[in-house]
Amino acid sequence: MVRHGVPQARTSEDCVCERHDCGGLDPVLWCAEHGDDVAPVLDWHAGGGLRCAQLARSRAASA
Repeated sequence: MVRHGVPQARTSEDCVCERHDCGGLDPVLWCAEHGDDVAPVLDWHAGGGLRCAQLARSRAASA
């Protein structure tokens, strides 16, 4: 299962993680903000699931 992690704080432009429409991301090991060297606070949900779709709709409506 693919999981997306929604950061609890805004990410910088230096973040190299893959981003999704729901606001979530897939952390990569070498990301200074979300990699193995740090313990990022992420709200996890299943990619493509109900929560993912709800978050994507909320982001689209606020844009």
